[in-house]
Amino acid sequence: MKALLTAIRARIRQRVWRWLDQRTPVTTEQLLRQRVLFVFPTRFGFALLALVILLYILGTNYQNNLVILLGYLLLVLCIAAILLAFLNLHHTTVQAEASGDFCVGDPVHIMLHLQRASGLPQALELGWQDESFIPATSHTQLLTLAAVRRGYHPIPRLKLQSVYPFGLVRCWSYVRLDCKYWVFPKPRLSQFSALQSKDNSGNREEWSGQRQYQPGDAWRQLDWKRFSRQQQLMVHQYSAVSQPAREIWLTADARIDGLEAQLSDLAARAQLLEQAAQPFGLRLAQREVAIGAGPAHLRQVLQELALC
Repeated sequence: MKALLTAIRARIRQRVWRWLDQRTPVTTEQLLRQRVLFVFPTRFGFALLALVILLYILGTNYQNNLVILLGYLLLVLCIAAILLAFLNLHHTTVQAEASGDFCVGDPVHIMLHLQRASGLPQALELGWQDESFIPATSHTQLLTLAAVRRGYHPIPRLKLQSVYPFGLVRCWSYVRLDCKYWVFPKPRLSQFSALQSKDNSGNREEWSGQRQYQPGDAWRQLDWKRFSRQQQLMVHQYSAVSQPAREIWLTADARIDGLEAQLSDLAARAQLLEQAAQPFGLRLAQREVAIGAGPAHLRQVLQELALC
């Protein structure tokens, strides 16, 4: 029985989401207006409406005008709460943007921008669909998501709600914003790449000549043999060996088990080559990025890895 109720609830929810998608299409900027705002009484509001009905029945049965007047006043209060709750969110503009690129396992930061001519809505709460809500305290609000899967993902449906002013009714809206974010593989060198980078990490230097000794020069670089012959202090000079330019292509290491581990290794190797200002390219089974350098090239490579 419980499974049947869960299935029915999920079916109804899917139909509601489809209806909302048709009613509020995806936009980069959503203006909250009558078409996308919904108002419904809270539990406290339903209790007050029940009290109004009870007062009306008692007042008419006992012909007590004061009791009927009290019921009318409470009814006017409920109607005023509906209007004020609607006007509180009406004409509020909502925008969203991702604050950068992210890796698998990192929190995704989404910046929400709220604008309204008369200031921020009162007692506003916002959050992702089917998640807890946080109070909106400024025109720019930060929300987080969990980067579970790599790829190029849209943000989920956003919900804004408020029970202003008396807590009798809840005014809310489900908003779908055209905002996407990149989730790259987590850079992590495999044991094979780590050993290779360790072997290549030593900087070779070649002797390039001598110069006169100056105070502060290291004593280990002094030419003591020449000093013993000519009584002249000379210092050896060394320069780094310039490696010839060569093409570097990143390919998946077959010795690494699992696709995710291979992509993490490729991402880490790409970042190391970018830090060393070494041009490189990417070759995978069905994807290829030409040799290049720079932050834009690194981001293109990471995007290809994220879409594998």
